[in-house]
Amino acid sequence: MADASIEFKGSSFTLSVLYLKTASLSNIRADLEKKIAQAPDFFYLVPIVVNIEQLSASVNDPVDYQAIKTLIEEFKFTFVGFTGSLAKEQRQVIRNLGFSFVNSAKTNSSGKQANTEMHMAAKTEQATVKTQQPLYTDKIHRGQIRSGQQVYAKGQNLVVIGSVSAGAEVIADGNIHIYGSLRGRAIAGAKGHHHAQIYCQNLEAELVSINGNYWLSESMEQHWSSPVYIHLTDNELMSSKLI
Repeated sequence: MADASIEFKGSSFTLSVLYLKTASLSNIRADLEKKIAQAPDFFYLVPIVVNIEQLSASVNDPVDYQAIKTLIEEFKFTFVGFTGSLAKEQRQVIRNLGFSFVNSAKTNSSGKQANTEMHMAAKTEQATVKTQQPLYTDKIHRGQIRSGQQVYAKGQNLVVIGSVSAGAEVIADGNIHIYGSLRGRAIAGAKGHHHAQIYCQNLEAELVSINGNYWLSESMEQHWSSPVYIHLTDNELMSSKLI
């Protein structure tokens, strides 16, 4: 018998989750406009799951699931489905409307054991991948990168001897080193390099991202206007002072 042309396998992916605290479409729209204005290109077609567990769902105050989906797609997100700790009846309503409901991970004892085993396996895999990571050469840019400019170091680290202005963007498949101020957007590990890092002499960025994990400016207050390096630890962005 010939091999099947398709195959289903379990896997895991990093998805952005939008937590809604109100069902007011006008309020959601206003807040989305503010967020996306900070990094419009970064959010384009990003897969997103909408968490609605903080919204009330009653006969007198129903959640307009279709309107929420339409609004999300209006801002050019890729809508995946809804999630949250919801009653069985509410989950069924969502599915009856033709929308996906994404179950969150369970936290029972057997689940914890399985998660621990998966975490250990992932650590082993990461260690193996780390030894196999290619050695990146350096792309060096001398001078300021101005608003509207984009510099991409494909298959390389990016070294900027100068500053990155607000509205500018630097991207590298490896690390990013900025010997000046970072006021625009910096995206390291653009093609899946988990161990990529971002270094700068003065952090005032609009957005930083490593391997698809990102911070907007309000998440960088701890080391704002300081010499900083940013890295990933267990899929969480972390920042530390350089000096």
